[in-house]
Amino acid sequence: MAQNNEIAVSVAVITYNMQGYLPQLLDSILKQKVNFPYEIVVDDDHSPDDSRQILLDYAARYPDRFVLSLRDTNVGGSRNMYGVLRQCRGKYIAILEGDDWWEAEDKLQYQYDFMETHPEYVGMYCNSWCELSRTESIQKVRRDITEPMIFSYRDFQSYHFFDRLPNSTDTAFFRNFFATAPEREVDVFYKAHRMVWDQSLALILYGKGNVYVDPRLVSHHRTIVEKGGTNYQSRYAVEDHKVTDAAMYAAHEEYMEHVLHRRCTLFYKVRGMLYAEAFWIAKKSGKTEDKQKAKEIWNQRRKKWPLIWWTFVWGCGTIKRKLFHS
Repeated sequence: MAQNNEIAVSVAVITYNMQGYLPQLLDSILKQKVNFPYEIVVDDDHSPDDSRQILLDYAARYPDRFVLSLRDTNVGGSRNMYGVLRQCRGKYIAILEGDDWWEAEDKLQYQYDFMETHPEYVGMYCNSWCELSRTESIQKVRRDITEPMIFSYRDFQSYHFFDRLPNSTDTAFFRNFFATAPEREVDVFYKAHRMVWDQSLALILYGKGNVYVDPRLVSHHRTIVEKGGTNYQSRYAVEDHKVTDAAMYAAHEEYMEHVLHRRCTLFYKVRGMLYAEAFWIAKKSGKTEDKQKAKEIWNQRRKKWPLIWWTFVWGCGTIKRKLFHS
């Protein structure tokens, strides 16, 4: 393995139960045409399938390229990726999750060259294809753009989560501050949500500078939702996740205020609307479980006025709709 100061890029990879996709992912990294040394840092989150054996086989074939961490217990996607990022030794970090893959063989070189000549950005994303089916070639472009975009802290204040994110994380490429950052500066990455970390990563990046988004398509990101599917996205689509999402946004608020020391008044709407929805559902149904969800969101953070305000706004909107549509 190259010495620490020789590694230009660390490719951070996490896997869990991805034996069917893992070879394609790893091959897409190994096919990269670059003029700099890079490492592949992989953390398997105690997969029950053959993912671990596949990783061991690849590491045996490319011993100077791979750094493996094979967990004895499952810790969830956020802790898993955080562990990988903390191990990365390169000047830059690129991310690729267990079921995605890179189409462009110069993806790393393209982003490396850009970042080397644009010190004003903390990171960059490119565009990607979203794969919508396991069995058919059904895909769409993640962002319908032809010109570059620049994202900053103000974009994170948006109510819609997609507008907060530069793009899918399989295109992310950013300066490596995880290797030396104090825990308090980056722990929101895993504290906010057990599985969802892309929004926390974006917030951490915005706290350090602007992020450039290139319209070039370089990657394939699987966003597959199937009825009865066991993957996280399929389960997330049918589960009620207001409580965990509200907890994530409460953690983001706390991070903005006490770590970044910035205003986040506009962002309060995100958590406020989740509580408002939970409150009025509980009011209408009267069910104990619905009341408990509203109570959990209420107790997640000391700052209550955003919850009260948006519950009032939600209620006024409901009354208005009834009056004008009755």
